[in-house]
Amino acid sequence: MTQRTIKHGDWVKIVESRTEQKKQSLRKSSRKNAPKNNKMNVPFISMLLGGFIILASAWMYFSGGAKAQGAMLDVTAQNKISRYFSKQFMMGSWQFKRAKFDDGEVNIFISIPQKLSMNEKELEGYIKHSLCPPASSRVWLDINKSELYINLYVDSPRKGNFAQCQNPNSHA
Repeated sequence: MTQRTIKHGDWVKIVESRTEQKKQSLRKSSRKNAPKNNKMNVPFISMLLGGFIILASAWMYFSGGAKAQGAMLDVTAQNKISRYFSKQFMMGSWQFKRAKFDDGEVNIFISIPQKLSMNEKELEGYIKHSLCPPASSRVWLDINKSELYINLYVDSPRKGNFAQCQNPNSHA
């Protein structure tokens, strides 16, 4: 009993023909299934698109309401607010660095030479009672219904502490 041997060239031809046959059968089956997949994908894609449109509309509706409440302050009011706080910190080592105006928010940044020896709660109370403008101050007319935050920091505003001042104009 002798076993027949195949030359390498013949073996390669057989393997290549089998792979080509598999590729052709896959192409035929994918062509048959393709229209079915496309027909099934259309409702799925349209449902996803519809959901996206609904979510985007809801987001625009609700975010639009928030912007109407806290509108951006005009340039004159921004300048008055900046001047008020720069005058408060003209003398001494505490320095008014900048005021940042966002929709419905006014952030005042004050640089201090060294960290105050108070815990966060005490520091927040100190800012509210000592640094926030009094309710009778005219600066609240410019701030209007915006929220006022005072930020104290030594090196970086990110590492500082802040407190929200009680706005006498807001009826919350």
